[in-house]
Order: sequence, then structure tokens, then C-alpha cells
Amino acid sequence: MLPRPLVVAAALTALAAAFPASGADPDRLRIPHVETTFQGRDVAVTAGLSRPLPEDVRKRLASGLPTTVTWQVRLFVSRRKWWDDPLDERRFAVTATYRPVGGDFAVERRLDGRLLETVVLPSLAEAEAALSALSGLPCFRMGPALAGPTLAVRVRCVYGSRLALGFLPTAVGTSWRKSPVFRWREPGGAS
Repeated sequence: MLPRPLVVAAALTALAAAFPASGADPDRLRIPHVETTFQGRDVAVTAGLSRPLPEDVRKRLASGLPTTVTWQVRLFVSRRKWWDDPLDERRFAVTATYRPVGGDFAVERRLDGRLLETVVLPSLAEAEAALSALSGLPCFRMGPALAGPTLAVRVRCVYGSRLALGFLPTAVGTSWRKSPVFRWREPGGAS
């Protein structure tokens, strides 16, 4: 039987290997910046990946398998000296599938499970670009209750899954990236 400290050290080493620190991999995919704009009462979010999708995702797409990338977008009340208060969350999923008859790619865009649009793109490069960017998506509807507080949006891109410790499914994606803070002013209001 192993001494108790040795068992604990072995368990901690196994956990550290299964869940590496986010800053440990310099080649890890990142979101360099997040932009928010107002389109009427809607907050539109724009974000993109720092480099192309990983090779395994690109191989999956090129092989003809449906490939999905999910963008998680969260709206927060931003506070400097306390935890941010979550207000709402959206999931924007983009699925690209190769169509062998036409030699093109069908790309479906869904917001919270509802189909927004389906487009046909002629090349693999355009399909990859559709998966790796979030451009001007209206995510949140603003109203009088949100006028005044400092708000921010956080975005994360999930592009795969893997098994940790051989049996725990985990999502593979970027770390969360926060937008610059902003305030909503109700049209015609004093706020």
C-alpha cells in the first residue's frame, strides 16, 4: 500500500494533466477582441478567432461530416469591485456540411436552437470563415430595466469535445473574452 501523501500527489498530478491551465498552451485558439454596437434596441456582437480552426476540426469539415461551432454570448452588469451579475445568455451555433453532389457547403445558423438561415457556400475556405466568426449578430433586446447600469458582453467559442480522465466529456474551446463596457440609454428617457 502506498503512503497517503504519495497517493494524493499522484492524484493531483493526474488531475493537472487532465485539465491543463488555460495559459499553459501558447498555441491555444483565442478571441482577440469583442465588439458591441447598438442596432436600434438590439445589442449586436462581433467577434472572431485569432487564427484558423484547429486541424482536427478542419479535417472533419473537409471529410464531409457536419461540423458545428457554438458561440456562447452572455450579457452582464459589469462591476469593478464585485462579481459581474449575469442577465442573459445566447447560444449561436453554426453547422457546416459538405454537399458532394454540388461540391459546396450548406451552412446553418441557429440562435438558441431556432434556425435563422441556411446558406450555400462554394468553397471550404468560406465554410471555415463562417464557422470562425461572429459578425454583427443581434443578441440582446434592450429595454427600460437595463437603462443606466454599466453592461458588458462575454463571448466564448466551443469547437469540439474530448474525454478527460478517459470518461468525462468536456468541451474544447476558447476562454471567455469580455467586451468593453457600455451603457444603454432609453430613447427619450432621462437616463
